[in-house]
Amino acid sequence: MLRNKNRKELLEFFKDVKYSINTYDKGEIIALENSPCDKIGLVLSGSVDIKRILTSNKIVHVSSFNSGHLFGEIIAFSNASLYPATVLSSTNSEVMFIDKDDFIYFCTNHPDFLRLFLNDLTNKILTLNKSITGLSFSTIRQKICNFLIQESNIQGTNFIKLNMTKQKLSESLGVPRPSLSRELINMKDHGLIDYTKDIIKIVDKNAIENILME
Repeated sequence: MLRNKNRKELLEFFKDVKYSINTYDKGEIIALENSPCDKIGLVLSGSVDIKRILTSNKIVHVSSFNSGHLFGEIIAFSNASLYPATVLSSTNSEVMFIDKDDFIYFCTNHPDFLRLFLNDLTNKILTLNKSITGLSFSTIRQKICNFLIQESNIQGTNFIKLNMTKQKLSESLGVPRPSLSRELINMKDHGLIDYTKDIIKIVDKNAIENILME
């Protein structure tokens, strides 16, 4: 939606809106889960991670956003007023914040933007539903297989390019990093996959799909 715009263009796009800009260091928390959320965030530079910290202290990586991505926008059109997850800066970053009411006013006066915004919002909800489905599988192998099938469908190939680190992948699957590495080795030994540093090749797609049916 706004991802093809640079910082200058983003500032120009929202020139008629009241906003504030904050800068964050790598690893700095932008907002804690269940803290008040009355503003929509727009990443101007750098990148941020959205994470959930479960009662078991397990960290689940929900998503990552780069320049031009919005966060907290789901709150804008709901009665909720708390962040549903923790937002932290994964690099040095700069974030624009727009008050909820000002953002809604901007949307009502820019129908083209509103259509794009609602389409982007729908895609985020669908992605979140897929993540929840992945977490519902009982074994690490099933969680990996579900991820591979989803990414294969999205990327249109059996050569899956990883767009995140193995640490973030393990968090998104809700499994420990060492357990993920061990299971990838086991799956390679069993002829299900092959992999390099940032590519996982699906070798036996039928077998992987059958694992999801177990």
